[in-house]
Amino acid sequence: MQAIILLGGRGSRLQSLYPNQPKALVPVNGKPFIERQIEWLRRGGITDIHLAAGFMGEQIEDWAARRNNITVAREPEPRGTGGALKYSESRIRTDPFLVVNGDTILPNLDFWNWPPSPQAFSAAAGSEKPVGTLTAHDSAQTRCEWEVVIAVVESENADRYGTVDFDPNGRVTSFREKTDTATGWINGGVYVMKKKVVQTLPPEQHSNLETDIFPALIAGNRLYARVTKPPLFDMGTPDGLKRLGEYFAGI
Repeated sequence: MQAIILLGGRGSRLQSLYPNQPKALVPVNGKPFIERQIEWLRRGGITDIHLAAGFMGEQIEDWAARRNNITVAREPEPRGTGGALKYSESRIRTDPFLVVNGDTILPNLDFWNWPPSPQAFSAAAGSEKPVGTLTAHDSAQTRCEWEVVIAVVESENADRYGTVDFDPNGRVTSFREKTDTATGWINGGVYVMKKKVVQTLPPEQHSNLETDIFPALIAGNRLYARVTKPPLFDMGTPDGLKRLGEYFAGI
């Protein structure tokens, strides 16, 4: 699959530390975060990468111009995560494709077995198999027609992230961007998506995946969850950036 990395955000929580850099180019143990992220994707077999740039996007373009197999599209104004995907629609080269938030790394995500095929999911939380693990028996017993699959991670600090509720077959029943729940399944910021989702988005309009697109997919039983082992690294805050630096210092 091709990966589309969403880099439109202003990174406001890191601006006091790095006022003159986009979040993607903030250093993590001597390398820009985007370089760490791309190395992670390539270890999982993802080598075709497109950057959906926004804030300080000219710096992203300059950085990418010196790399191979990386394309960039810089949106003319902030359009949200959905709008950024629509702006990059002509650059999407695989179906399905991968969407990655520009501040996320999930070291234990298994790209090689995601998404399952043929469109079938096993039992979810509480079973020995994570959502998305396919067997011949599951294929006969549990079928779905997904359009987006979200990587989810169990967290004891779920109130900081979007919380995902899903049924025993992995079908998402609610998506809450922020909650007061201490422990729960959180949105890992990594999605497998079919091109038809982007094709239905209105052009040149602001939209967000979490608030504008996912609710409609939930209503149509087209949004599914894939359980992934922690940790989830989110470098969008000073604490998250420190934690990520400690992780890379130890490997």
